[in-house]
Amino acid sequence: MPLFFLSYAQEDNRNGQIQQFFGDLSEAVAGLAATRWDEAGFIDGQIPLGSSWTDSLSDALSTSACLIALTSPRYVVSDYCGREFRVFADRVDEHERQFHVRPPAIVPVQWIPCDRLPKAVARFQYRKFPTGTAYDQDGLLTLKQRKRHEDDYADFVDTLARHIVQTARNHQLYRPAQRPVLSKVTSAFDLPPRPQAHQGPDASKAVERATSARHVHIVLVAGSSAELAGSRPGAEDRYGAFSRDWRPYRPEVEAPIGSWAGDIATTKSYGWTVEDAEDLAAVREWARTHNQIVVLVIDVWSADLPRYRVSLIRHDRDKDSPRAPVLVPWTAADEAAAGGNRKMWDTLARVLPSHVLHSTRDVWRTEIATSARFQEELEEALVVEQVRIYRMGTVYQEPPTDGPGTRPILEGP
Repeated sequence: MPLFFLSYAQEDNRNGQIQQFFGDLSEAVAGLAATRWDEAGFIDGQIPLGSSWTDSLSDALSTSACLIALTSPRYVVSDYCGREFRVFADRVDEHERQFHVRPPAIVPVQWIPCDRLPKAVARFQYRKFPTGTAYDQDGLLTLKQRKRHEDDYADFVDTLARHIVQTARNHQLYRPAQRPVLSKVTSAFDLPPRPQAHQGPDASKAVERATSARHVHIVLVAGSSAELAGSRPGAEDRYGAFSRDWRPYRPEVEAPIGSWAGDIATTKSYGWTVEDAEDLAAVREWARTHNQIVVLVIDVWSADLPRYRVSLIRHDRDKDSPRAPVLVPWTAADEAAAGGNRKMWDTLARVLPSHVLHSTRDVWRTEIATSARFQEELEEALVVEQVRIYRMGTVYQEPPTDGPGTRPILEGP
């Protein structure tokens, strides 16, 4: 019987960081529980989406003493992770019904900050970790990756290991009589779709914005297929009903560019939101206040649309706020269309004339021909922007609330 089951989104483990964390936690748990390292915890392998749970995974879900849920933007929208969470939540609920005790057997750990958590996860929040500001704002992945936080990371792992061992000793968590079957389990996550600021005609403008400093606003200038049908060749292939449906690198990348850019940001430990450039001024002000990053991704064929033109011109004229990096996808299909390269520069000169004349590479990245180049440019832009925020971001200091008005003085040996 494993003492803990590690639940996580497979995409979050691309660089092996979760596997390393699992090893650190297993070693700490094994030392405290006097058990073998490979018996301390369970982590599933690369199980393809839609496949059945293995017998070993089902057994671990049914018998482990604790579930450690590594929450992230990917985790909370994963149907697969939601099913794992459901099995454990049902075990906790059944244990409470039978024994009138609710064991602290489910521990959500913030791996990468999320804007919102599903209700099923939020009700199991555990707040006894020695977290500090770095964990609260940036998550455990940041603690693990940065050398200056290695002591905080070690303290976190040690505290979590002690909780797992103590829970296993104090509670024999309810075990179902039969192995759970993937097809018969429903996800515990009821998180609604990620809010969008404005996605085109008839879309709601209500948006709940994150406050974490490790957050990227991906702001799109992209029309709908209906708006561009008369001016953009092949509009039906690259655009949809809303701005968020824009796919400039199709068929090379089928995912909409906003969510794909968000995936890239996630690999760098950022939360993210896709928003529409009609709300660019409000997004920039929010980001400036919370030390967040804004990235503007422009479709040249949409930049002249009336609903974007005014917003972009105002953005171009704003000299008081730091300029957001601008990325302009421009594929071979765009180049081959009527007007080609001249179309791109004529449009940009109309809506962003100051950017065209004066911007440096830090904030001006045009003619991005391939998806691989786009990923490189976005990753570099995030690094440049984070450095700028470290140097020039808003510093907040809480005022003193009570206590003596004079500083204490130490006297004597």
